[in-house]
Order: sequence, then C-alpha cells, then structure tokens
Amino acid sequence: MVMFSRWWQRNGFTIVFVGIGLSAVFFLRQTQGGIIQEFYALLANTSGAASAPVDEEILLQNSKLRELQNRVEELEQQNKQLKSLLDFSKELDMEVIAAPVIGRSADSWWQQITIGKGSNEGIKVGDIVSGIGGLVGRVTQVTPNSSRVMLISDANQQIGVMVTRSRHQAYLKGQSNRNNQQMAQMTFYQKVPDVEEGDLVTTSNLSVLYPPGVPIGKVVKVDKKGGPAPIATVELSASFTVLEWVMVSSFEQKPLDFEPLPEQNVEEEVS
Repeated sequence: MVMFSRWWQRNGFTIVFVGIGLSAVFFLRQTQGGIIQEFYALLANTSGAASAPVDEEILLQNSKLRELQNRVEELEQQNKQLKSLLDFSKELDMEVIAAPVIGRSADSWWQQITIGKGSNEGIKVGDIVSGIGGLVGRVTQVTPNSSRVMLISDANQQIGVMVTRSRHQAYLKGQSNRNNQQMAQMTFYQKVPDVEEGDLVTTSNLSVLYPPGVPIGKVVKVDKKGGPAPIATVELSASFTVLEWVMVSSFEQKPLDFEPLPEQNVEEEVS
C-alpha cells in the first residue's frame, strides 16, 4: 500500500492528464468536432458584433465624403460657367441678370426653356437671353419667380440677321431636324449675297425683336442653288444642347417708321 501510494504520487498526475486527453479525443470523435465549431462561431459572432458599428461608421463617413466631393465639383463647374457668362457680358457691354435654367420639356427641348428668375428681379417680356457664346432667345412669358424663353433654335421663329463682314441682310430659322439643332438656316434677300464659309453672323440693325450686333453664329455652308434666294447654314455659337445658366438683358421694342424685316415669334403667331 505504501509502495502504491508513492507510485501514485509520482505518476498519478500524468495518468489523470492522459485520461482527460483520451476522453476529450473520444468525445470529439463522437461529436465530429461540433463543439469546436460552435465555439468558433460564438467567437466570430462576438467579434462581428463588435466590429459592425465600426464598419458602418466608416461606410457612412466615406459616403459623406463622396457627397461633399460631388458638391464641390458641381460648384466648381457652376462657378466656371458663371465666370464665362460674366466675361461674355463684358464683351457685349450690357447690364445682365444671370439666371439658372430650371425647366426644359422633352417635347419642346429645342423650342423653349424656363429660367429661375422673373418679374421680382426686373425681368419682363421681350428681354433678350444670351448664353456663353451668343444669343439664346427672347423672354415671352414672366411670373414673379420664373420666365419662359423662346429659343432661336425653334424652327417656328424668324430672326433678322446679317453677315458681319459684308453687312448683307437675311433672316434666320432653326432647323426642324432634331439631330442637327445646333445649326440654323439663313435665307438672304439678295439674289447674289456676299457670304462665305467662316463669316460671322449677328442680329440685324433692322431687327425689331432683338438689339443689333448680338452674336448668332458662324456660316459653315453656302447653298446658292437651294431656291429663289441663297441659303446659308449657320452653326449657332451658343450651346443649345446643354444650357444651365443664361444672361437676361433688358430690351424694349421701339416704334419704327419703316418696314421691318419679316421676323416672327411663336407667341405672336399663336395670338
């Protein structure tokens, strides 16, 4: 007995440890490691629950950062356009009101726009609207906070124009072809007008709807056999594909004691 007690004191701990190990191996074999998988899953869920708020916070911060970057880029683009409008208004030597384009119908994309300023800012019917590069149109309807502008790209309008170099008179109409609305047709009164490709075109000094000398565009093609009067194709200098900001300048039609050019306006035709 004394010998067994001494032997147990020397080897008992090892035997117990080995027994526990064998029991654990047997248990894991019987459960196919399920207890370990459950334990691992518990640790993963605990870790995920702790890190989820951090991940969501990072995503939220990144989203806000992208939003701010987009806003900054948009403001930079608007500032660039406004600066270009200001520079162009200085060239025209006119007092102007800058106004954003707030409405444009798909059915009348090339006929009219709505701008975000009206009679409260002093805008009135008949005022002239320009964009970066040249004439855009004419105010035809005004409310306190908005105005409707009829575009010169509208095929239903006729505008008195002239060739800057030769001073030959004509009238301008927008194209009816939707795929080529940046172009307009200029029909001359003279049978043999002095016009060439590259000539600049402005509003006529005989116009009653527009002040003289406002840039219209550039002649890109001349057809002297298109009809009884020669026709020139004019590329409009203001961009009608993308209009975001425009300038409105005051203009009042004055009574004339001579026969004006046969200009037409959609609003006048309707009435």
